[in-house]
Amino acid sequence: MTQEPQRFSYESMGTFWEVTIWDGVDQTVFATLRSAIMSQSKQFDETFSRFKKDSLIWELSKKKGLQEVPEDLVKMLRIYEKLNRISGGVLNPLIGFALSDLGYDAEYSLKPKDTVRPVPDFTAALSIIDDTHIELRESALIDLGALGKGFFVDKIAAYLKRQGLSRFLVNGSGDIYYSGAGTPLRAGLEHPADPTKVIGVIDINEGALCASASNRRKWDKYHHTLDPKTLTSPEEIIATWVRADSAALADGLCTCLFMTEPEKFAELSFEYCLLNPAYAIKRSAGFQAELF
Repeated sequence: MTQEPQRFSYESMGTFWEVTIWDGVDQTVFATLRSAIMSQSKQFDETFSRFKKDSLIWELSKKKGLQEVPEDLVKMLRIYEKLNRISGGVLNPLIGFALSDLGYDAEYSLKPKDTVRPVPDFTAALSIIDDTHIELRESALIDLGALGKGFFVDKIAAYLKRQGLSRFLVNGSGDIYYSGAGTPLRAGLEHPADPTKVIGVIDINEGALCASASNRRKWDKYHHTLDPKTLTSPEEIIATWVRADSAALADGLCTCLFMTEPEKFAELSFEYCLLNPAYAIKRSAGFQAELF
């Protein structure tokens, strides 16, 4: 008999989360897992959100010089550093003030200001010193939105594995990590113009699948993906999907692929599918989805 899954959902980081577990744990253990994950989510959001004026991110925006920071921030910045280098600077976590000035601010005003602060060069403005220290050479508001959600998906997955679980799904509003224990999961590829439909399906045994679309968080002439060099939102691609071992990498690449050809990232291990405004598909050979 197939084990009926246990699941719980909650809201955090401005989005919907759901965790599904097939291992069949008792209710006390399940309640403990749920409480721990929700507590970790709250702490992560309060620490790293640029939408919360009392967060560490806002504290750092007012400082320069050597700063002691949580290990998780350094881990995320190291992924940004690599993707920033490969992409030629199109993925830059120092884009926070520009996003805020353009209207994607803590108040969600969605009204661009007359003056938009430029985005500092990542390597010129910030250095990673060690696992718990960074050096800030310019005033900058860090925005972790390009891969922070994926990073936290990975954190939940790692926590569940430490608790001895083998089959589970972590879903952060479309950024997922699945541990299958030999049983594949069929995931839908959401239609970018209609979230009630899918344009295809893909089977996952283990690892992450992340998606991004230009119809999300859209205002004025912008959407949530912004080129830090031109301060414009790309229009050549309307949706991206990436499969990788980690959700943080998949999430970050989803953003990069709106602005950068996937061939640039050949040194990394991932598979991708891109959709342009004419609904033409470009995908890697290993992205084994059934497209409708």
